[in-house]
Amino acid sequence: MDHTSGYKQPVWIATEPYSNFPEFPKLDKNLSTEVLIVGAGIAGISAAYECVKRGKSVTLIDARAVLSGETGRTSGHLSSALDDNYYELIKTFGEDGAKKAFDSHQYALEHIGEVAAAEGIDCEYRTLPGYQIVEVPDSHPDYSSKNDLPQELEACKKLGIKVNYNEKGSIGEAYTGAVLEWPKQATFHPTKYLNGILKSLSTKHKGLFQAYSHTRMSKHKDSGSGVTVTTEGGHEIDAKHMIMATNVPLHMLEVIDKEAFYRTYCVAMRAPKGAYKDILIYDNGDPYVYVKKTAHPDPKYEYIITGGEDHKVGQESTEGYEAHYKKLADWTRAHFPFVEDVEFKWSGQIVEPNDYMAYIGHNTGSDRDVYINTGDSGNGLTHGVIAGKLLSDLIEGVDNPWAGLYSPSRKPKPRTIPDVISENLNQNLQYKRYIVSDVSDIEEIPPCSGAVMHGGLSKLGKPIAVYKDGEGNVTKFSAICPHLHGVVAWNASEKSWDCPVHGSRFDGLTGKCVMGPSNRGLAAEDEAAKQAQSGTSG
Repeated sequence: MDHTSGYKQPVWIATEPYSNFPEFPKLDKNLSTEVLIVGAGIAGISAAYECVKRGKSVTLIDARAVLSGETGRTSGHLSSALDDNYYELIKTFGEDGAKKAFDSHQYALEHIGEVAAAEGIDCEYRTLPGYQIVEVPDSHPDYSSKNDLPQELEACKKLGIKVNYNEKGSIGEAYTGAVLEWPKQATFHPTKYLNGILKSLSTKHKGLFQAYSHTRMSKHKDSGSGVTVTTEGGHEIDAKHMIMATNVPLHMLEVIDKEAFYRTYCVAMRAPKGAYKDILIYDNGDPYVYVKKTAHPDPKYEYIITGGEDHKVGQESTEGYEAHYKKLADWTRAHFPFVEDVEFKWSGQIVEPNDYMAYIGHNTGSDRDVYINTGDSGNGLTHGVIAGKLLSDLIEGVDNPWAGLYSPSRKPKPRTIPDVISENLNQNLQYKRYIVSDVSDIEEIPPCSGAVMHGGLSKLGKPIAVYKDGEGNVTKFSAICPHLHGVVAWNASEKSWDCPVHGSRFDGLTGKCVMGPSNRGLAAEDEAAKQAQSGTSG
């Protein structure tokens, strides 16, 4: 999992392989820079681009390869039609806050097109309409109670957002009913776009930009006049400003405690070219379903990508993971019978803030020169671009009208406090896994799979994460997450160990951390695990 955080390959990586990406060395020295950016996904790369364009010297580091996190595991939607609904955002942030949310996401989806044009990046960017529908058709007995599109229409009118409403619309073969059209949405190929930016930064701006892969941040110290970061390899980076664009910020419990962590799923199905209109679709379910298309290597075809089926990280049965892909494929076939095989299926991670808005800005607490971006709320691509603009403005001292809305220091809104309490209770309940075994004997673990066991596997009786390879060889890790000591669970789809408390994830074969907030891997419990982590197994 050096290049990705999951076992299953997304269509964005299959059609833009890592061999096309620029390669960056591992940091082997101390250095100084104006802006240090930790995390090379869409937020980090967008921030690097914005800062460099303003004449700042930028150093970008990532614990693994660039673009090895969640950016390449999305659906590729670019939307200002937020699934949190503007009528809900008005209740939480008022009309001014809700309008700023729309403006920022609309800016992001348009800015991607502007950058792609300016840099000559061929990334399938195009504008297109989005259609929001009810999760059930008008023939369903629950249709009336589930149809909140008139509420969203009224909210859009209040905010001056141009949408079109059709009470008797239709989408595909299985839906008739209300349709809310959002005219100015967009789509693109995310890894082609970001690869293009990296190539531009590395060639046109190499005097201001440098990047290092396989360079994990271990700790940081904010002196009040700059930041010093120490890497896992023992090197130091001195920076005037640091942006933590790691999806989930490291060591920052005050923010993490206001977030929930979900897995989400996508399937890419082959379809005859032109059979599906070039539109975005999203229903109003919870979790909701969303659909788009992208190019296929064979010009006679294209991919229809359907996503959804969200659930809490580490809170799924072993059999349940594959069922999510089947449900998405079944939904797609019901609505668009012309689709053919599922060629790719993958999952990604969503970080859900308690009040719908991401946390983008100055870090909370005493850090004066540290900035964070987290809480994508299922709109990580546009939030990442928003972060690039907002954080570069803050670093430069430019007033940004969105700063207050996204401030990590904002107080919880009264109407969201019950959600915060519920989420904290859910997280605390996950510690019961300390006394629960997935299996009673190693023989019960299927090949190429894992399970958490207790009893005599460790001297202290602590839970052990056991992986069995295809030949029956066993590797044992501590099942205790290094972050806040939750007990991990086996993710059968992505072959990873997932923490149900704050969403940290670890490579199932090596125990290495592939998703924060943990910045350390699972502890090795036998020689096979030590060899796997050092890369000497076999």
